[in-house]
Amino acid sequence: MTQQLPSTKGITLHQMEVFEAVARHGSYTKAAEELYLSQPTVSIQVKQLSKTIGLPLFEMMGKKLYLTPAGDALLSTCRQILAQLSTLDDALLEFQGLERGTVKVATVESGKTALIKQLKPFMDSYPGLELSLYIGNHRQLLSRLQNNEDDIYLFSLPPALNGVEVFPCMEVPLHLVTHRQHPLAEQAVVTPQQLAQESWILSEWGSASRQLLEEFFAAQSIKVRRRLELSSYEAIKASIYAGLGIAVLPASSLSQAELDADLAILPVPEFALRKQWHLAYLKGKYLSPGAKVFLDHVLQRYAIPGSKV
Repeated sequence: MTQQLPSTKGITLHQMEVFEAVARHGSYTKAAEELYLSQPTVSIQVKQLSKTIGLPLFEMMGKKLYLTPAGDALLSTCRQILAQLSTLDDALLEFQGLERGTVKVATVESGKTALIKQLKPFMDSYPGLELSLYIGNHRQLLSRLQNNEDDIYLFSLPPALNGVEVFPCMEVPLHLVTHRQHPLAEQAVVTPQQLAQESWILSEWGSASRQLLEEFFAAQSIKVRRRLELSSYEAIKASIYAGLGIAVLPASSLSQAELDADLAILPVPEFALRKQWHLAYLKGKYLSPGAKVFLDHVLQRYAIPGSKV
């Protein structure tokens, strides 16, 4: 019996879109939800694609779906083709002189406040554009950046990757915050030595706040005795309310109402840190007209010198 040779002839764009969604989610059901298709339809499309190629694309081990080597190779090609088609759509709109389409922006949880503040003035200025905002942690953003899943990224730390354009876009002061009833909140001045005796609530690994705080610890020879690590500023503030310790928070995450009621900024003269935010995208990436105006909008609003595209 003659074995079928692998072939890409007959692959449809729809099959590639379905396959990419299944691979990204690791689930037929989640891909079906995203694409507004039934789960059997998604399964049939992937089976037909596998039959056309002549090789299995997924394998199920336990309850988890894994790509085969053939599936992994196909995924890379599918993403390139789908990205190029998306770029073509944007280019055709640009040829027509239209500022339409969707701008995909991604940031970490702590960056959403700064971005959301920019959404209304931007959307008022460009009513033909839609914005898609993804919120994830630092690792997720790095993965999405490498896979070119979004147009523009807002990082609290510049991505440590080659082939990335990075633009500083704003600086935010950091504060040492605790509950207003904490004994240190009553003092006119707090020393680094006093901080060494306290319990600390830390933001997630990869955040600028965490890195700057640990550099401060090292410079002041502070050894943290207890740590609670949390992934969001809201969770950190809830832990402060519960009396679990001290945390470092950017000024932009604190409201005057919170400071008037339950939270207090500790007066530590040695602590004068500022968090620098960065916009980023892959070098060589085609930025649609919408992505360009969004990038310019954010850079101009925060007026950081040397940050023009």
